[in-house]
Amino acid sequence: MSIEIISTGNEIMAGLTLDTNFNWAASLLTSKGITVGYHTSVSDNKDHLISSFKIASKRAKAVIVTGGLGPTEDDLSSISASEFLSSELVFNQQVHNSICEKLKSRGREPNENHKKQAMFPEAAETIENKVGTAWGFKFEVDGTWFYFLPGVPREFKPMFTEMVLPELESALDKNEATSSKMLKTFGLGESEVARRLSGLKLDGVDLGYRLKFPEVHLRLVTSGNSEPEVEKKFHSSIDLISGELGEYLFSTDEKTLEEATAELLLKKKITIATAESCTGGLLASRLTDIPGSSAYFLRGVITYSNEAKVEMLRVSEKDLGKYGAVSSQVVEQMAEEVRKLSGSDIGIGISGIAGPGGGTPAKPVGTVYIGFSHKDKGVFSKKYNFQGLRFEIKTISSSAAIDLVRKFCLNDV
Repeated sequence: MSIEIISTGNEIMAGLTLDTNFNWAASLLTSKGITVGYHTSVSDNKDHLISSFKIASKRAKAVIVTGGLGPTEDDLSSISASEFLSSELVFNQQVHNSICEKLKSRGREPNENHKKQAMFPEAAETIENKVGTAWGFKFEVDGTWFYFLPGVPREFKPMFTEMVLPELESALDKNEATSSKMLKTFGLGESEVARRLSGLKLDGVDLGYRLKFPEVHLRLVTSGNSEPEVEKKFHSSIDLISGELGEYLFSTDEKTLEEATAELLLKKKITIATAESCTGGLLASRLTDIPGSSAYFLRGVITYSNEAKVEMLRVSEKDLGKYGAVSSQVVEQMAEEVRKLSGSDIGIGISGIAGPGGGTPAKPVGTVYIGFSHKDKGVFSKKYNFQGLRFEIKTISSSAAIDLVRKFCLNDV
């Protein structure tokens, strides 16, 4: 079953808006064993839209169109679908009433433009939007189903998940189950991951690689006569991969690095505090993105300047002068003091040179030190030499710190 996704909008074509709907939907469909064979991006032009619908109808069993359902003049999906389908646009009073009620509940008054959002091809069936005012619709043409959904991600996602995906899944061949899994690694380059896995024989499982900075992800795809057969193949393959990658493999179930680490912190009842310089609070932000993080995260401080490090964390002025802020001596003091101040089990200190300036021959841009303090295990630090733009160095530094905590929880507690 091949799917085509058509993303509409001048903003997408101009590179002003990132097409996150496609990435999200394609990933979800693939995980369900549904192939996305084509992806088309189209400007807000009626002729271009109709042409894309005609082409898609000849090569896909289902077509998902996102965007162009708003109240403004450049929202052309409905009228384009009407002409493509040769079905007159008709006003839907029930949908209009729903739109008006939703607007009034938010303290807004509907206007004439909102009537446009209640106009649908007569031959189409509406798809309710429980979040916004842009209802979707669907119709069939010569065996191909078209689904029109809004482009706003917070509206598109629930409509797709609740009303479109179940129909697509029901059309799958029930005699064969196809599925995929995503495995995630951190700490090895893509070529090194591939080298370690090059000799593996995965029975009936296809393995693909994706660089998702700063991680390397592995996509496993297989099929079988039943879901238990598919799961058995996955289990066997994951065991083999885990044996080669060890602790570099941090997720086999879509968890992020911070989610995998948070799970360990919660399970082992370990608390943590952070002191950051070059990452500017990114580490604390990622650790507290997880629901329930108050159970393990006690405190985070940003000591960007040397003065802040001295005043807030009692870092030695002598050491700052002798070794510099980017040094093992300083980050170890940062980690130790923030742990003591918060009363946490673990303290993390980060200092580095994120660039693009500030580097020296001895400490080039990308030099980062991470300090680690544990109430019973003592203090240590690690030096890293990262490459990339400023935001990339900040991102990989926070990931390295999170991974340091994860590995400590696995091995030392």
